Amino acid sequence: MEQRSILLAHMDDLAAKAVKTGSAASRFLTTAEAHSITAHFAKRRDVALTFDGGYEGAERVRAVLLNPTWGEYERNDLFRALKIEVPPQEAVGHRDILGAVMALGIEREIVGDIIESPLALICLPELSAYIAENLTKAGRATIRLSEMDLYSLPVRTEELSFKTDTVASPRLDAVLGTAFGLSRGKAQELIETGRVYLNHELCQQPAKEVGEDAILSVRGMGRAKLMEIGGVSKKGRLYIKVGLYKR
Repeated sequence: MEQRSILLAHMDDLAAKAVKTGSAASRFLTTAEAHSITAHFAKRRDVALTFDGGYEGAERVRAVLLNPTWGEYERNDLFRALKIEVPPQEAVGHRDILGAVMALGIEREIVGDIIESPLALICLPELSAYIAENLTKAGRATIRLSEMDLYSLPVRTEELSFKTDTVASPRLDAVLGTAFGLSRGKAQELIETGRVYLNHELCQQPAKEVGEDAILSVRGMGRAKLMEIGGVSKKGRLYIKVGLYKR
């Protein structure tokens, strides 16, 4: 809770800056942080809030605050894309790149998404030259980084596999059980032991009602989305459709 309060206080400072100068932007945010910021600014009219991660569909994004009367921003002013070249005989993935970045003493909030095809990373402009010059190893592989056009990056799309089922009610434990193929008891256990997040916030209430478009995350198991709550079966149960994100 303290970290959330610090984040929102910082966002209020950025909002004040945006009102005076036209625009201001945070560093890279987690999905949970972006969710909190969205709720925090829901009723604000003195600033406009948008999120951008440097390319369409980005997961890690910057919060961009604009004076709604005259503020604007250019994506190229907020992001750099660095293409990562790896010797053909080497296998380097997301974890290798992230580990190498952290080994340089760079905080996670400096770097956005690490894209796997083409292999690239998004970062803040002010540190792009330093990263490109010093990030020369990932795992055992020698790598080379060079700047690339942001607008050449592919659009990130959600890949989900779908399931349909019926539940007595749209409780968290029931929806979780459908999404991950769990018994109700196992779903309740995961929720009560603090392994489940609802809309990016920890939730330990098995009976919590879940609405359409809700995101369910289970540590070590993945994420799912409640796509649809449908009609009622002859036995009085609700039809639901869930999507399981591919890992």
